[in-house]
Amino acid sequence: MTTRGKFLAVVVACVIDGLLYLSLDSGLLAPRAERLVSLPLLGLAAIFGASAWAGTVAGRPERVPLFAGLAGGVGLYAIVRVLAW
Repeated sequence: MTTRGKFLAVVVACVIDGLLYLSLDSGLLAPRAERLVSLPLLGLAAIFGASAWAGTVAGRPERVPLFAGLAGGVGLYAIVRVLAW
């Protein structure tokens, strides 16, 4: 992945983390979600990670930063959510 692709993946991960916090834990838009919501988030991160891997194998490198960012953002948020809240 190029430097631009890595930067894009980090930006996508940060945006996803912000949106997940806003919708699940901030209490501004809805009541706080239970901790068990983190388990499906980990499954979703695995699916996005597999999509990023499939993009590299299939020769579609333009999709890899998006899926890598989604996988990183969702997975990191799920882990932090279990440990911190």
